[in-house]
Amino acid sequence: MTIPRLTTLALTLMMICGSAAAGHAQDNDDPRAITARVHGTFVDKAGGLGVLSGDMTIVRFEVVSGALTAIGEIVGALADSAGNVLGAVHQELTLPVGNVASSCNQLRMDLAATDGDVLQTSVHFDQEVAGFDSRDGTTPKALAVLCAATKLLREQPTSDSVARALNDVAAAMAAKPVR
Repeated sequence: MTIPRLTTLALTLMMICGSAAAGHAQDNDDPRAITARVHGTFVDKAGGLGVLSGDMTIVRFEVVSGALTAIGEIVGALADSAGNVLGAVHQELTLPVGNVASSCNQLRMDLAATDGDVLQTSVHFDQEVAGFDSRDGTTPKALAVLCAATKLLREQPTSDSVARALNDVAAAMAAKPVR
């Protein structure tokens, strides 16, 4: 597959996934969450390079073998090297986390490259960045836990304490607003 064709396929998948995500966000009055774009590749049945493109919403954090990990739901599509969509993706994904940074309004972390199974296909996921940003100028509903995470990260926290702080942020952001 040529690079322009692969680029066109990736852009098409991003538009499909982006439209679904935008529609979902419009249905929700407060769509804030810890999110990341995810991209992966795999060797398809024809020996070409297939792609996975989608969005990940992180729902929780765990420490696995001493390393901080993010567990989230990915929504996207898997396509082969000819551009044929092999299926819609909506499943859980676990990615290693590093370089967590926080302020009282923002959260950012690196999601390490890893391999995972998607639709019975072994996919190599690229390194990505996940986070939350309250650029709209409003006070984030997770203000207290974001500030607590910021304070914790200034110290030399254990992976367990970072996971607890990030789970507090994820829970606060997922909470439905009181009306």
